[in-house]
Amino acid sequence: MNYSFIGKSGDEVIDFTTMMTEIATALSTIKGYAAAQGINVGKVALSGYSAGAHLAMLYGYSMMEQSPLPVVLVQSKAGPADFSTFSLTSDDAKEFLGKIGFGGASPEEISKSEQFIALVRAVSPVSYIHQGAPTTLLSYGKADTLVVWENVNSLVNAFAAADVDYKLIEYPNSGHGLDKDPDSMQRTNEAMAEYLASCFGY
Repeated sequence: MNYSFIGKSGDEVIDFTTMMTEIATALSTIKGYAAAQGINVGKVALSGYSAGAHLAMLYGYSMMEQSPLPVVLVQSKAGPADFSTFSLTSDDAKEFLGKIGFGGASPEEISKSEQFIALVRAVSPVSYIHQGAPTTLLSYGKADTLVVWENVNSLVNAFAAADVDYKLIEYPNSGHGLDKDPDSMQRTNEAMAEYLASCFGY
């Protein structure tokens, strides 16, 4: 599964709503194709890394009522979860802010904008965690300077408040690439296998 990049494509404005629609369309296509082969697909797991993990979480938590297939398990590897934790002064942030209509404004002006505050909430997966949200497996690097640890704190607090089942596996030596902790990677793979067996019976 892929997704469009935020911005404009011809006359079309591509935003996070576009991406949610793309995921729903992909799941609907999978469901229909499977049915045509005589296979009943009744539920799914979504997994991703970094931006893909952000979309897996955002869809899994915010689209429960609209999804063509129920999402029962989400795996996030270094996925942004709370955009209020991100600096507005990095080059990546400036590029992103320009694409969503905040180019030229100072970080101070942007951070106080009601439109920006509402947008941050709308695109942050933590905003949608509620009772009944999918079981979630988290893998995050303690040395990640892009998706900082405050994202994990926000997720853990939201899961606890909503009584949602989750498992956090820390990568103590890894940055965003999650590539410095083979033991943590092994534990992630083992935990995912256990969750798949629990959620899907195999």
